[in-house]
Amino acid sequence: MLQREYLKQACAAINRRFVGSEGRKRVLANSGWLILDRVLRAVAGLLVGAWMARYLGPSQFGLLSYVLAFTALFQAIANLGADAIVVRDIAHDRDAAPEILGTVLALRIASGMACWLLCVGAVAASTGDSRTIVLAAIVSASIVFQASDTVDLWFQSQTQSRLTVSAKLAALGLSTALKVGLILVEAPLVAFAAVFTFDAAACALAMIYVYRRYPTDRAWSHVRQRALPLLKESWPLLASATAIMVYMRVDQIMIKQMLGDAALGIYAAALPLSQLWQVLPLTLAVSLAPFITRRKASNEASYRRLMVLLFRGFFYLGVAVTLLTWLVSEPLVNGLFGPAFAQSAKVADIHVASNIFCFLGIARGLWLINERRFAVLLYGTLLAGATGVLLNWLLLPRIGVVGAAWTAIAVQFVAAFLINMFLDRNSFRMQLEAIFFWRS
Repeated sequence: MLQREYLKQACAAINRRFVGSEGRKRVLANSGWLILDRVLRAVAGLLVGAWMARYLGPSQFGLLSYVLAFTALFQAIANLGADAIVVRDIAHDRDAAPEILGTVLALRIASGMACWLLCVGAVAASTGDSRTIVLAAIVSASIVFQASDTVDLWFQSQTQSRLTVSAKLAALGLSTALKVGLILVEAPLVAFAAVFTFDAAACALAMIYVYRRYPTDRAWSHVRQRALPLLKESWPLLASATAIMVYMRVDQIMIKQMLGDAALGIYAAALPLSQLWQVLPLTLAVSLAPFITRRKASNEASYRRLMVLLFRGFFYLGVAVTLLTWLVSEPLVNGLFGPAFAQSAKVADIHVASNIFCFLGIARGLWLINERRFAVLLYGTLLAGATGVLLNWLLLPRIGVVGAAWTAIAVQFVAAFLINMFLDRNSFRMQLEAIFFWRS
């Protein structure tokens, strides 16, 4: 989720205001581990996901993608949008960490169990198909284990992500090997669904293991007096994160409902070819965040010029990866997914263009964090979510899955660019200056 990346950068910027050169080295090393985790997951997701899709075929892969899309919506809710707040509060008051973490863990366990039941109920209400409901019950059980990510917040606040990333990558390697094994033994679809929950459970056990190596000073405790202020402060971030997940996943849910499992399988196979590129700007954003924060504190005019250069670089990086994807999409799809997914190349060619505005939005995220304009992000994602639903409803019956790809471009345009015309004129003018090489 891009929202979570923005929040991690915000937390890192806060911490960097209080550390010296040695601390900055720790922060950079910490960011390096987070980047490594992101890159390896993206590559493994593309390669093993393609092999799995090739084995399952468009219809079964589409059904699995539908269940995963529904689960992702409720995962965003169960997370409570509290990551940045928790890391910030612990960074400011380390002695309060056991109470803060214990309170968040209790809230996330409760919300995770509620979201699990709600997810299964939503799938049952939308399909009524017993097979789909069973798959949803299995996959969405992973939401409960997501509460273990609270441990990761402790390590983030102490710039010790190396430990949790190592543990998570070990769990990823285990679940990846399991997927490969299931393909080789020609396992049924339900077994692949179970792997996703196994991965979440393995990550939870890994979190418990690393926490024992670097625990807080006292045992965690749930404090009711902390719960309500936390929820009051986190709800805008929760709403924004949920809206982001809606416009990122609602296309898959609508394709399944309107066009069927096979069409969703074709569309879902195209997404990794487009979304893999997002590792590039996210990596750059993590690396550049401390430099941008220091520049704002020292020289406002220089900071503005830097943001224009950042907007320009990210925008044209999006253009470059779009052109590159057009060159390689067809042989990649044929080589990785097979002839049954040949139509995915056309979808990827359109969908990848959404990265132009997605990359611009990642750069704008750094601006919004430094300017503390989180409301702009919230309203932008809400409008983008509504745009996605409306355009998919109009285009899917008329032009099929390519309609969802065109919608993805429109959604990113609204969220990263158009909303600024109304709510953030400063960033809008800087984006125009960056794209068209205007001089202010």
